[in-house]
Amino acid sequence: MYKPQTIKVRFLLFLFVGLITASCHINKGFEALEIYNYFEAKKQFYKALKNNQSPAAYGLSLIYFRNDNPFHDMDSAYHYSLLSVESYGEVKEKKQQKWLEKFDYNLQKASAHRIELDEIGLQEAKTIGTPESYDLFINKYPWSVHVPSAIEKRDSIAYKLAKQQGKSGAIVRYIQKYPESALIDEAQEKLYDLQYSETVKEGNTQSYIDFIQRYPDNPNLRDAHYKIYAQETKENSIQSYDKFIRRFSDNPFLNEAWTNLYRLWISDYKKENIESFKAKYTNFPFPKLIEEDLELVGENLYVFKQGNKYGFFNDSGYVRIEPQFDYVEPFANGLAVAIKNEKYGYVDKKGNIKIDFQFDEAFNFKMGRAIVVKDDLYGMINVIGNYVLEPIYHDIGDYSDGLMFAESDEGFSYHTLDGSLAFSGIFQEAFSFHNGIAKVITDDAIKFINKQGDEVVSILLNEGDLSHFSDTLFIHEHRNRMDLISPSGSVLEGEVDKIGPLSENRAIIELDGYYGFINKKGEVVIAIDYEEYPNYYQFAQFQNGHSLVRRGGKYGMIDSLGKRIIPSIFTGIGKFGELIPVTKGNKWGYVDKDVRLKIPYNYDYAFEFIEGIAIVEKESLLGLINIEGELILPIQFESISRVDKDLFLVKKDELFGLYRNADTIVDCHYQRIEKVEDNLFRLVESGNISYFDVSNERLITLKEEDE
Repeated sequence: MYKPQTIKVRFLLFLFVGLITASCHINKGFEALEIYNYFEAKKQFYKALKNNQSPAAYGLSLIYFRNDNPFHDMDSAYHYSLLSVESYGEVKEKKQQKWLEKFDYNLQKASAHRIELDEIGLQEAKTIGTPESYDLFINKYPWSVHVPSAIEKRDSIAYKLAKQQGKSGAIVRYIQKYPESALIDEAQEKLYDLQYSETVKEGNTQSYIDFIQRYPDNPNLRDAHYKIYAQETKENSIQSYDKFIRRFSDNPFLNEAWTNLYRLWISDYKKENIESFKAKYTNFPFPKLIEEDLELVGENLYVFKQGNKYGFFNDSGYVRIEPQFDYVEPFANGLAVAIKNEKYGYVDKKGNIKIDFQFDEAFNFKMGRAIVVKDDLYGMINVIGNYVLEPIYHDIGDYSDGLMFAESDEGFSYHTLDGSLAFSGIFQEAFSFHNGIAKVITDDAIKFINKQGDEVVSILLNEGDLSHFSDTLFIHEHRNRMDLISPSGSVLEGEVDKIGPLSENRAIIELDGYYGFINKKGEVVIAIDYEEYPNYYQFAQFQNGHSLVRRGGKYGMIDSLGKRIIPSIFTGIGKFGELIPVTKGNKWGYVDKDVRLKIPYNYDYAFEFIEGIAIVEKESLLGLINIEGELILPIQFESISRVDKDLFLVKKDELFGLYRNADTIVDCHYQRIEKVEDNLFRLVESGNISYFDVSNERLITLKEEDE
């Protein structure tokens, strides 16, 4: 029987022999590997796996890694490389030191080999180039220094593929699958935009409502709200704003709608309109604005200049807004254009800056909109200073018939008052709408279009020119000949030399040196048998129901039916009126409708009677007479111009004054008198500005500071 000591000795001896044998396997394996004896190397490393797992696995990984032997297999190389690194730390440091001394093997070698493998793995992922190939690499080589770049590349490829699908669902799947992606913010923005574009339809209010309800967190919500606002108020009418406010009480543009409703309601800025608005809209969110306007609306403000600065004074002559601006315009819609440091802005009647000084040029408000210029480009703002049309245009036309044109780099387009496109057409040139149609020029044609952008009539560019005549009739001019056409074809029987504009439902039509008249339907109502005479195109136009004609070198008058009213016996005839100015030689007088001389031939020239008063001229000076021929204002003025039925601007000794018929209301001692608005005139004397209120016959001047 063996003794315990003998058994222990024998076990240690067996273990020692085993270790020596395993070490021999490792040694033989590396020696065989060195001479490319892969069969022997593989056999030896497998035998050593039990007792020297890390170096044996390393050797096996090298065999499977190399492609010059029949055992080449990258999956097996990966497996044993991973095993070599992971098992290294499971043995004691003494054994690790032994591996280093005997086989020149350590963890650094195993790790370096593993890096070789992940380099190849990365290259394979790049070659396939799909998110899945990069996912495989990332999962297989989590230790690799290339994992961050692989993740970035995977996310980039996956995002690109999702974008190519162009659907919000694809982006949602991307975000869900790659929530840590560096592109997640961009993907989220893309998702927001796709949700918006997939849901809304331009001009369809309900689609924007659906979008808001479906995606309450989408940042395009404000744009959707604005589209609703713009669509529902595109008419820019009191009715449209009222309806919008009642229907969309939570819209963020509600305050702008309220402001525009208010401004439209009080567009003529009268007290009664402000009060009626206040009574009707008790829930108006800006009651202070109403109170301010009620305080200011009855106060007229007048521009004055002090030194080099402009300000405003009130009816009492006291300064209301100190002279602080480089220039100002009179108030319109409760706001005035002002210039400061070469920039334009807008102030209210308290002198508060309502819209900052930021424009290179600015114009008065009309219909709650004003055209402004910035960096030589035109835009349009509303009464709170927000852009309705961004300043990107070379020109913006007047608002007419509910539309206006704007010229951009692409060409001319038409817009509504809210700034949106009226229709999609772009033109080389465009003109304002009148009576529901506008003239436009395209690459190859001249057209008239309606307010929907549909063609009404057109001609080719090489076919002459086209102009509006009446309703759906148009003048086609080609090679000094004219025709009257409709969308269905020619109206006249043959071309003529000239067709004039309509005046009192009559238009001159000329052919071969003779002229007659047509009506707005193109029908000849006065035969073409009147001889042309100098400037006939101007003087033969119908005025006050009558036209000047000439026969045998003498002038007469016909009515709108061609009936002769005054025979052709005069060398000159003025406008038809209560009495008619006529001349038979060098002097002018007046006859009645029966051609009886009522006022003798006393004047060098005689103007028409209006409201029983006529201007007459003698020896280059002017005066006024009444219907009886009595001189009511002496013939001593250098000029007289009628600014109203009984109001005259006169000039004497190079100075201006105002007369109401024979009565002086403003003496002639002003260098300049300008009409500012009805019943209000600006008077300029030696650089000082004062005003005259005709309705009250009151001179309004700036009071001195000590008054």
